[in-house]
Parts: sequence; structure tokens; C-alpha cells
Amino acid sequence: MGGPGLFSRQVAGIAAHEALCWDHIWLMRDLWQGPLVIKGILSPADAVLARDCGVDGIILSNHGGRQLDHAVSPLQVLTRVLTQAGGLTVMNDSGFRRGTDVIKALALALALGAHAVFVGRPFLFAASYAGQAGVSRAIGWLAREIDRDMAMLGVRSIDEIGPDVLQSADAV
Repeated sequence: MGGPGLFSRQVAGIAAHEALCWDHIWLMRDLWQGPLVIKGILSPADAVLARDCGVDGIILSNHGGRQLDHAVSPLQVLTRVLTQAGGLTVMNDSGFRRGTDVIKALALALALGAHAVFVGRPFLFAASYAGQAGVSRAIGWLAREIDRDMAMLGVRSIDEIGPDVLQSADAV
């Protein structure tokens, strides 16, 4: 089993697209008529560019702060991006690790108009440590955390998570 260096090199090899630009997205759209989603959007201007390229959706992501450790959080730009998205499916990613993270992100993202929230890093860690068995175990842990946290909020299903589970700091 490889250490962190091997894992980092493998991820870097997959994600190394330094030369990728909007012209490539136009080309992909011309060549691929299926659903096309771009991950890594962090600005309203990029949401407009993505929409103009004809993509079907965008994933707001700072990639967990891995490359740019001081990049803005996707939740911080969500409202402004949604105003420019013009009907695109908008999904949210970055920094969600625990059940409470997922519930807070879902409540906020769905309240503002996003369509989904992604959790990735815990499963990458689980896969690098224990393969499929590790991922299965991590999924079980996260599912139990979400279930327990929803019960404490009096929510029985993901469909019941909405803006009403949020409370402003002023109200506290």
C-alpha cells in the first residue's frame, strides 16, 4: 500500500489539466451531446461562461482547499453564482466531512437554490487505506451520522431538510 506521496501523485496525475481553457469546453460540448458538468467554478463570471458554453451543470468547488488553501468557500459564492447560472443545475462541493456538514450544506444550498451537495474526500481516504471495504465502511459511518443528526433535528428524510432547519446568528 502506498503512502501519502503515492496517493498525492496519483491524484495530481488525474487532475493535471493546466492547459484546459474555455475553448476546450466549447469543443467538448460540440463533440459530446450527453450531459456535461464542470467542476471547480467559484465565480459568477465563470458560471456565465459555463452557461454560454452550453454545459448542463456546474459544481461549485475549491477542491477542498487542496490547491488553493485560501480560496473562497463555495457556500460563500453560492448566492451570487445562482443569480448568474440561468437555469443550470448548480451543485456544491468542498469541505464536507461529517453528517452535520452534509445537513448544514444541504439546508443552506437547497434554501438558496442549489441542487445537490457532494462529499468526496472521506471516501478517497477510505479507498486509499482499505479499498472497497474502506469505502463501504465510510459510507455506513456517514449514513449513520446523517441519520442520527437528522433525528436530533426532528427530520426524518433528506427531503425534509430545508431552510427552516437553519437559524440565523442573530436569532441565537
